Amino acid sequence: MAAKSAPTPTTTSGSTGSAFTEEAFQAALRLRRWRAEPPEFVTGNRGEPVRSVSEEQLTADALQWFADLEAKVEFYRGLGVDLDWLVTWTKKYWWSWLTRDMSVSDELYTQDVRWKDVSSFGRTMVGIPEFIKYNFCFFDAIPDWRYDPLLGQLYLDVTPEGRVSFAVRYIGSGHWDGPLRLHPYDDSAPAIPGTGRFVQVSAVDRYHFTEDGLMSHGETLFDIIDGLQSSLLLPRDDSWQFRSMMSATGLGVSVRRLLGPLGGLRG
Repeated sequence: MAAKSAPTPTTTSGSTGSAFTEEAFQAALRLRRWRAEPPEFVTGNRGEPVRSVSEEQLTADALQWFADLEAKVEFYRGLGVDLDWLVTWTKKYWWSWLTRDMSVSDELYTQDVRWKDVSSFGRTMVGIPEFIKYNFCFFDAIPDWRYDPLLGQLYLDVTPEGRVSFAVRYIGSGHWDGPLRLHPYDDSAPAIPGTGRFVQVSAVDRYHFTEDGLMSHGETLFDIIDGLQSSLLLPRDDSWQFRSMMSATGLGVSVRRLLGPLGGLRG
């Protein structure tokens, strides 16, 4: 089934209601998104081919993942720790990105939410609008992009004071058709061109919550070389082109050492 282009995000502030329901979440979780079937293997310029995971399998795993989350929360309830809100938060969070509907943002994030990503080059994004703008760069570049949590890879932490944080490892996949804008995620930003190839890469998100159950800060970590090699934008590690790139980097280091303190000046 062909995927539609990502709509403009809805960012209703202070909304008193939303289209989120359990039924809407379940429907969004089961929706097929890719514009074409993936190849049997995700290869590109990686060292070894990796068998792609089908949409059917990703959906089945996601359904089980959420069931496992509820079981984990049930376990904590037996210890006297109420985390029922976390199940609702996670479903609402996943639904918002699956449907590209940001009208529930005030129910998910603090107004000054802080986030870092590989693409932010060490900078921290601050505020809901900046967080949304950064995320939609991925949807603009990969219109049929989908996120799916990986089974057994949810790491939940509750401190003695009751502060909650958790980390999730997941797969992002789709056809990289357009340019992926990097920080500052607008028309002035540097962008990585899309090649139209199917990509399927894993990432880790970490979320930290306030006492009110809103995400206050977090980070996305992923192997950017994996994505670039899978899309043929970087050569294989055992190719002469890659080795030449590394040699050129080494030459730059030598020049900086020769220049001494001046080598640290920004260009």
